[in-house]
Amino acid sequence: TRRSSDLVGDQGWAVFGRESMFTKMVLDMRNNRQKFKETKQQTILDKTRHSLTEENIEEFERITLEDKTTGLYNSRAFSKKLEYELRRAKRYKRPISLLVVSIDKLDEVGRQYGQLAMDDTLRLVSRIIQGAIRDVDLAARCSGDKLAVIFPETYSSRAIVVGERIRERLRGTQINEELRNLRVTASIGVVSFPTHARDEHDLMNKALEFLNQAKADGGDMVYNG
Repeated sequence: TRRSSDLVGDQGWAVFGRESMFTKMVLDMRNNRQKFKETKQQTILDKTRHSLTEENIEEFERITLEDKTTGLYNSRAFSKKLEYELRRAKRYKRPISLLVVSIDKLDEVGRQYGQLAMDDTLRLVSRIIQGAIRDVDLAARCSGDKLAVIFPETYSSRAIVVGERIRERLRGTQINEELRNLRVTASIGVVSFPTHARDEHDLMNKALEFLNQAKADGGDMVYNG
């Protein structure tokens, strides 16, 4: 006859075996569930990737480079474009000009009429800029209240002409229908490579210096040193 301790041992191993099998089943179920989830996610990613057309990709790139308020290039895109165009100008020994625009007393417009009026003013100046430049020129919002234009292969004399055109058009244009009697002016700084600076940081700093000088002289003017 078998001892009672042997029977207990057999039962213990049986219980242990059942628990081990149950644990294995649970682990297998978890692993299968995780694999299913990962496979499903990969399938969705593959479908999304395949569904992206060249047009979708271009639209995505446009959104990442565009300033939402003005529709111009944003500050990040502006910095990269300026660096690229200046590097190209150095390589081929060609000129490049930079124009920076700041709306005179824009803060006062905001205090008196609100943020929407400031946004409308920035949009108006952006439209005027776009209507005054060539297809090869690049317009951007380089900071909160400043807009800029990069003129590849252009001497400052032509950039000054464009700046004057922007300034004059702005003076004669109403902001919107609600603010039809409100007119604003702009101060503009114009610099060029290699006359004023030889790298993008110095060129931008010089443009801001000239812009501030235009403001200090009363605003509504283009300053070129």
